[in-house]
Amino acid sequence: MKISQIAEYSMPATGGLPPLQAMIYEELERRGDEVFEYQGEELLRVFPRLKRSALNWSLWLLSKGGHIGKVKVRVNGKLTTLYGSHPAIVTLKEKLGQEDVQKPEATPERQIA
Repeated sequence: MKISQIAEYSMPATGGLPPLQAMIYEELERRGDEVFEYQGEELLRVFPRLKRSALNWSLWLLSKGGHIGKVKVRVNGKLTTLYGSHPAIVTLKEKLGQEDVQKPEATPERQIA
C-alpha cells in the first residue's frame, strides 16, 4: 500500500474507513456490475498478498456498515453469500426475481474520507 493511500483516508473514529476496507470498497465500486462470493477466489486474485480471513472479515464489516450490499442465493444448489456494490446487488435481486428488492438510500455517511 502506498503512503499516499494511507494518508488519504481518515481513521474510523472520524467517520472514514480503515485503509484495507477502503481498498476493498473502491475495488467493489469499480466493478459495479459484479458480485463476489464469500470465500471466493476473485478478489484474492486482485489482492494477492491479502489473507483470505482479512478479506472475508473486511467484506463482512463493509456490509454491516452499509457501505456494500450482501445477498444469499443458491448457486449450483448451494446457498452462497455474495457481496458487491449496492447497484450490483439490486440488479442481481431483480434478475433473480427476489421480492425483497430495495434500492439503497443515498446517504452522505457512506463517504470514504
